[in-house]
Amino acid sequence: MSWKVVPLFKRDFGFFDRQRDMFDDWIKEFDDDWRSLELSESRSRFDRELEKIKRDLFKLDTGSTKLQVERPFITDPIGNKKLNLRFDCSQFKPEEISIKTMDRRLCVHAKHTEESPGRKVYREFTREYTLPDKVDPIALTSTLSKDGVLQIEAPAPANVEAPREHLIPIEKLLKF
Repeated sequence: MSWKVVPLFKRDFGFFDRQRDMFDDWIKEFDDDWRSLELSESRSRFDRELEKIKRDLFKLDTGSTKLQVERPFITDPIGNKKLNLRFDCSQFKPEEISIKTMDRRLCVHAKHTEESPGRKVYREFTREYTLPDKVDPIALTSTLSKDGVLQIEAPAPANVEAPREHLIPIEKLLKF
Protein backbone atom coordinates (compact mmCIF):
# COMPACT_ATOMS: atom_id res chain seq x y z
CA MET A 1 0.00 0.00 0.00
CA SER A 2 1.40 3.41 -0.91
CA TRP A 3 0.44 6.76 0.46
CA LYS A 4 -0.02 9.95 -1.49
CA VAL A 5 0.00 13.33 0.18
CA VAL A 6 -2.46 15.80 -1.29
CA PRO A 7 -1.96 19.46 -0.32
CA LEU A 8 -5.05 21.28 0.84
CA PHE A 9 -3.66 24.73 0.05
CA LYS A 10 -1.33 25.51 -2.79
CA ARG A 11 -0.07 29.04 -2.33
CA ASP A 12 2.79 31.04 -0.95
CA PHE A 13 2.29 30.76 2.78
CA GLY A 14 4.37 33.69 4.01
CA PHE A 15 4.11 35.80 7.12
CA PHE A 16 1.17 37.91 5.96
CA ASP A 17 -0.79 34.85 4.77
CA ARG A 18 -0.40 33.30 8.22
CA GLN A 19 -1.67 36.53 9.81
CA ARG A 20 -4.76 36.45 7.59
CA ASP A 21 -5.43 32.81 8.46
CA MET A 22 -5.36 33.64 12.18
CA PHE A 23 -7.89 36.45 11.78
CA ASP A 24 -10.84 34.42 13.08
CA ASP A 25 -8.94 33.66 16.29
CA TRP A 26 -7.80 37.25 16.71
CA ILE A 27 -11.11 39.03 16.15
CA LYS A 28 -12.11 38.44 19.78
CA GLU A 29 -8.94 40.25 20.90
CA PHE A 30 -9.70 43.41 18.91
CA ASP A 31 -11.33 46.46 20.43
CA ASP A 32 -15.07 47.15 20.27
CA ASP A 33 -14.67 49.31 17.16
CA TRP A 34 -13.47 46.25 15.20
CA ARG A 35 -15.99 43.82 16.70
CA SER A 36 -18.92 46.12 15.91
CA LEU A 37 -18.23 45.79 12.16
CA GLU A 38 -19.65 43.06 9.98
CA LEU A 39 -17.23 40.15 9.68
CA SER A 40 -16.54 40.82 6.00
CA GLU A 41 -15.87 44.52 6.70
CA SER A 42 -13.56 43.79 9.65
CA ARG A 43 -11.70 41.22 7.53
CA SER A 44 -11.29 43.83 4.77
CA ARG A 45 -10.06 46.37 7.30
CA PHE A 46 -7.62 43.80 8.67
CA ASP A 47 -6.30 43.10 5.16
CA ARG A 48 -5.85 46.86 4.57
CA GLU A 49 -3.91 47.14 7.83
CA LEU A 50 -1.67 44.23 6.83
CA GLU A 51 -1.01 45.82 3.44
CA LYS A 52 -0.12 49.11 5.14
CA ILE A 53 2.32 47.29 7.42
CA LYS A 54 3.87 45.54 4.41
CA ARG A 55 4.28 48.86 2.53
CA ASP A 56 5.83 50.50 5.60
CA LEU A 57 8.26 47.64 6.05
CA PHE A 58 9.46 47.98 2.48
CA LYS A 59 9.99 51.72 2.99
CA LEU A 60 12.84 50.80 5.31
CA ASP A 61 14.86 49.91 2.24
CA THR A 62 17.00 52.98 1.56
CA GLY A 63 17.40 52.17 -2.10
CA SER A 64 20.64 52.79 -3.91
CA THR A 65 23.83 53.41 -1.99
CA LYS A 66 25.27 55.32 -4.96
CA LEU A 67 25.79 58.95 -4.02
CA GLN A 68 25.09 61.53 -6.72
CA VAL A 69 26.51 64.99 -6.06
CA GLU A 70 25.74 67.66 -8.64
CA ARG A 71 28.57 70.03 -7.66
CA PRO A 72 31.17 68.21 -5.53
CA PHE A 73 33.83 70.94 -5.82
CA ILE A 74 34.14 74.10 -3.73
CA THR A 75 36.60 76.95 -3.37
CA ASP A 76 37.55 77.39 0.27
CA PRO A 77 37.98 80.84 1.92
CA ILE A 78 41.68 81.03 1.03
CA GLY A 79 41.07 80.20 -2.64
CA ASN A 80 41.92 76.49 -2.84
CA LYS A 81 39.65 74.39 -5.05
CA LYS A 82 38.81 71.00 -3.60
CA LEU A 83 36.46 68.07 -3.67
CA ASN A 84 34.24 68.30 -0.60
CA LEU A 85 31.80 65.58 0.48
CA ARG A 86 29.92 65.47 3.78
CA PHE A 87 28.11 62.59 5.44
CA ASP A 88 25.93 62.48 8.56
CA CYS A 89 27.55 59.83 10.75
CA SER A 90 26.22 61.20 14.04
CA GLN A 91 24.73 57.84 15.06
CA PHE A 92 28.11 56.08 14.85
CA LYS A 93 31.31 56.08 16.89
CA PRO A 94 34.56 56.85 15.01
CA GLU A 95 35.71 53.23 15.33
CA GLU A 96 32.47 52.05 13.67
CA ILE A 97 33.16 54.05 10.48
CA SER A 98 35.39 52.87 7.64
CA ILE A 99 36.39 54.82 4.55
CA LYS A 100 38.16 53.21 1.62
CA THR A 101 38.75 53.62 -2.07
CA MET A 102 38.86 50.98 -4.76
CA ASP A 103 39.93 52.24 -8.15
CA ARG A 104 37.80 55.37 -8.65
CA ARG A 105 35.16 54.48 -6.05
CA LEU A 106 34.99 55.92 -2.56
CA CYS A 107 33.08 53.82 -0.03
CA VAL A 108 31.92 55.07 3.37
CA HIS A 109 30.55 52.34 5.60
CA ALA A 110 29.40 52.53 9.22
CA LYS A 111 27.91 49.79 11.36
CA HIS A 112 26.61 49.96 14.93
CA THR A 113 25.29 47.11 17.07
CA GLU A 114 24.06 47.55 20.61
CA GLU A 115 22.67 44.77 22.77
CA SER A 116 21.06 44.74 26.17
CA PRO A 117 18.64 42.29 27.79
CA GLY A 118 15.51 42.14 25.62
CA ARG A 119 16.77 44.76 23.16
CA LYS A 120 19.01 44.85 20.12
CA VAL A 121 19.77 47.95 18.04
CA TYR A 122 21.41 47.61 14.64
CA ARG A 123 22.24 50.51 12.30
CA GLU A 124 24.18 50.41 9.08
CA PHE A 125 25.11 53.14 6.62
CA THR A 126 26.79 52.65 3.23
CA ARG A 127 27.44 55.24 0.53
CA GLU A 128 29.53 54.85 -2.61
CA TYR A 129 30.74 57.72 -4.72
CA THR A 130 32.56 57.55 -8.05
CA LEU A 131 35.38 60.05 -7.88
CA PRO A 132 35.55 62.61 -10.69
CA ASP A 133 38.31 62.31 -13.27
CA LYS A 134 41.74 63.54 -12.19
CA VAL A 135 40.94 63.40 -8.47
CA ASP A 136 43.66 61.32 -6.87
CA PRO A 137 42.15 58.70 -4.49
CA ILE A 138 45.40 58.70 -2.49
CA ALA A 139 45.00 62.44 -1.78
CA LEU A 140 41.68 62.04 0.03
CA THR A 141 41.56 63.16 3.65
CA SER A 142 38.75 62.80 6.17
CA THR A 143 37.74 64.57 9.36
CA LEU A 144 34.96 63.75 11.78
CA SER A 145 33.46 66.64 13.72
CA LYS A 146 32.26 66.36 17.32
CA ASP A 147 28.66 66.36 16.10
CA GLY A 148 29.27 63.44 13.72
CA VAL A 149 29.70 65.14 10.33
CA LEU A 150 32.23 63.21 8.28
CA GLN A 151 33.96 65.44 5.75
CA ILE A 152 36.07 63.99 2.95
CA GLU A 153 38.25 66.29 0.87
CA ALA A 154 40.84 66.13 -1.90
CA PRO A 155 42.56 68.75 -4.06
CA ALA A 156 40.63 69.49 -7.25
CA PRO A 157 42.15 69.47 -10.74
CA ALA A 158 43.22 72.96 -11.89
CA ASN A 159 40.65 73.25 -14.70
CA VAL A 160 37.60 72.56 -12.46
CA GLU A 161 35.09 75.31 -11.85
CA ALA A 162 34.10 75.52 -8.22
CA PRO A 163 31.85 77.97 -6.43
CA ARG A 164 33.46 79.93 -3.63
CA GLU A 165 32.41 78.75 -0.19
CA HIS A 166 31.67 81.45 2.36
CA LEU A 167 31.54 80.46 5.98
CA ILE A 168 29.01 82.44 7.98
CA PRO A 169 29.75 82.44 11.71
CA ILE A 170 26.93 81.96 14.18
CA GLU A 171 26.90 85.03 16.35
CA LYS A 172 24.48 83.93 19.04
CA LEU A 173 22.75 80.68 19.81
CA LEU A 174 19.05 81.02 20.50
CA LYS A 175 17.48 78.94 23.23
CA PHE A 176 14.38 77.05 22.17
